[in-house]
Amino acid sequence: MEDVNFPKAFLWGVNSPFFPLLENSREETKQRIFENAEKDLSEQLSFLKSLKINSFRFNLNWDLLYLDPFYSCTMYDNFIEQLRQREIEPIVNLIDFDVLSYNQKEIIDTIENEENISKFIEIIEKIVFSFKYKVQYYIILNHTTKYLKRRFFKGTDVDKTELNETVQNLLNFYDKSVRIIKSINPYAKVSVSEEFNVEEEEQLDFVFSFIDVVVKGKSPFFENMAFKKSEIDFIGIDFNDLTSNSEEYASLIKELSKEKNNIDLDEVIKRFSSKYYLPFLITENISTVEDDSLKSRYLVNNLYKINQSLESNVKIFGYIYNSLSDIKINNRLLKTGLYRIDDKNNYISLRNFAKVYSNIIEDNSINERYLKYID
Repeated sequence: MEDVNFPKAFLWGVNSPFFPLLENSREETKQRIFENAEKDLSEQLSFLKSLKINSFRFNLNWDLLYLDPFYSCTMYDNFIEQLRQREIEPIVNLIDFDVLSYNQKEIIDTIENEENISKFIEIIEKIVFSFKYKVQYYIILNHTTKYLKRRFFKGTDVDKTELNETVQNLLNFYDKSVRIIKSINPYAKVSVSEEFNVEEEEQLDFVFSFIDVVVKGKSPFFENMAFKKSEIDFIGIDFNDLTSNSEEYASLIKELSKEKNNIDLDEVIKRFSSKYYLPFLITENISTVEDDSLKSRYLVNNLYKINQSLESNVKIFGYIYNSLSDIKINNRLLKTGLYRIDDKNNYISLRNFAKVYSNIIEDNSINERYLKYID
């Protein structure tokens, strides 16, 4: 098999790790809170030195933005400037519902309610004005449908009136954000991204229903509801394999031996490209299996599937691994990062599969060293 090459302008990236919440630091001064935040961003920059990536996708911390919008914007602007000095393209996640779900409830309520989004929009305008032309890619909403599903679906009971009203408010919020971004930087690209898990084949249309709303102004899921179509430049695909326990580990072994029933990334891309005639960015991709060789195999196979889609003229312009380092949520360490974190010994190291990823990025191809991983 010959080397598998990628386009010269292909974006290779990683997501920032899940940031700590301010509710764990309520007793600290504002100065100390921002010192910790700046230290965290500085640490992420140091991690990036050992990788060959040319893009970095990160979430904005809305706790910090509510605490002090001016200082937060200055801090993030400085961070973006340092990324660009390293020739790393910043990709800004404005609203990530997975993050907000761990945050203050009033923040989510503000986005849900059309009458109360003015402060949110006001802060977004400050953010974008601060960044100006330094940021070319914005993911305005991430994990929206996942949030709607968690918020409104309790078994078979669904309050469709409230659901439709919230979707309309989110769409209005999206439109206002687009207008702000485009008025300040007409060259910026705007998007939404949604998650598709390998276990959810039968829910594909549902998972992508908010993208339907943005792109088409309607969705099969939201019955008899018409929405105004919105401006969107590309679509983000979150495709995560969240296997972790021993039973799922065995399932992954079976999956890698081609005895699989789940939808693959290439099938998701195929369905996406036939449904939406827009460029795509793989905004999240992760496997939680701990074995490094299996992580490498999972990574290389997905990159190969992306390359085959490119050969079929699907417009995929980048791949972003999730995440930069292991993350801790509710005192549980998720071993999902390119960097391994040992809390007991305060030890950080680059995983072997991360070195595989970095080498592929440096060569801009899957060469003979890694072709053995392709099923």
